[in-house]
Amino acid sequence: MRDQGINYMLIDRSLPISGPVSEESQRSRKKKLLWTLLILFAITAFLLVTFIRLPYFAFRPGSVNALSTRVIVTQGERFEPKGEIYFTTVRQDSTVNGWEFIRGSFDDSVLIIDEKAVLGDRDRDENMQLNMDLMRASKSAAEAVALSYLGFESRKATGVGMALVDGPAKNLLTTDDVITAVAGKKVFDVNDLVTEIRLYKPGDQVIFDVEGIDGENSRKVTIKLGSRDDDSEAAFLGIAPQTRYEDIEDLPVDVQVNTGKIGGNSAGLALTLAIIDVLTPGELTGGVRVATTGTIDLNGQVGPIGGIVQKVIAARDADIDLFLVPLDELSQALPHAGSMRVEGVADLEGALVVLAEMGGNAENLLFPTFTELGAKDS
Repeated sequence: MRDQGINYMLIDRSLPISGPVSEESQRSRKKKLLWTLLILFAITAFLLVTFIRLPYFAFRPGSVNALSTRVIVTQGERFEPKGEIYFTTVRQDSTVNGWEFIRGSFDDSVLIIDEKAVLGDRDRDENMQLNMDLMRASKSAAEAVALSYLGFESRKATGVGMALVDGPAKNLLTTDDVITAVAGKKVFDVNDLVTEIRLYKPGDQVIFDVEGIDGENSRKVTIKLGSRDDDSEAAFLGIAPQTRYEDIEDLPVDVQVNTGKIGGNSAGLALTLAIIDVLTPGELTGGVRVATTGTIDLNGQVGPIGGIVQKVIAARDADIDLFLVPLDELSQALPHAGSMRVEGVADLEGALVVLAEMGGNAENLLFPTFTELGAKDS
């Protein structure tokens, strides 16, 4: 029999009956949501700062490398020094993330440089190759300067090449050309060329003897000289000149330096001193640990380098006794030297004077082996 007029409702008492949500519950939910969003934001920021590469290079203190064992005497006598000459490097990091960028903003030992300032128009592989080329050129210059100081001219100037061609010479000369004469007069180096150009006035037609870097394709080129921007009365050719040098064969002494995969040209002074040290008897350094940095040109002039602060710190932490730096960068180096002695030098002669002060024999070098080999008197 059915009940009439009665509705039955099944109720699950395990579920709450909906009703108005309290203000406290709403605040709690909003607080949880806010914390969730903050945590997600923090995780996202952490991942971005950690894994996204920024367009910068970071330079840090690198290594301090002994040179005596790297100098290989292939012709002549070798003298093992008790002291040591070192060259310093910086460690380059080309994958800078946010943490490294932030650190570089507060840490003097880290130098952050914009990628474009480092690479220019080169890609990273090209930049690496450039640095290796710079090291090769630096070793070649160091050998020439050291041997010249010891009485051997290992190179001879054979003409004037050009790193840049513009102005009156544009479309007439190229960076593959070498000027060997001006109006029939031989020029062997940059000074010769400058001397000859100064004899002319803007508008003069001058005949140049030109050949390729390899000595081929000899020809005569007529160029109408322009005028300098800073002096309208001075003749202007429009090139960035550089002397072409050729090695002199069959010298009684020869060396090579193994620098491995280290690039750049800032070890020029160190390489020069190390070659002199190994090729001469006695102690050039006075028996102490000497590190140096600085480029060197064929006239023995020491030039500035990059990362001076990082190199000073590397030398200081390696317990170097004396650190030689380019004179123009001495003021930047001193604040980071601690108790390490730092001296600024402008040229090879200046470096040798400082080494003599340290007890070395730089002012009294003897060359018995070279005299026997027929070198000119030093």
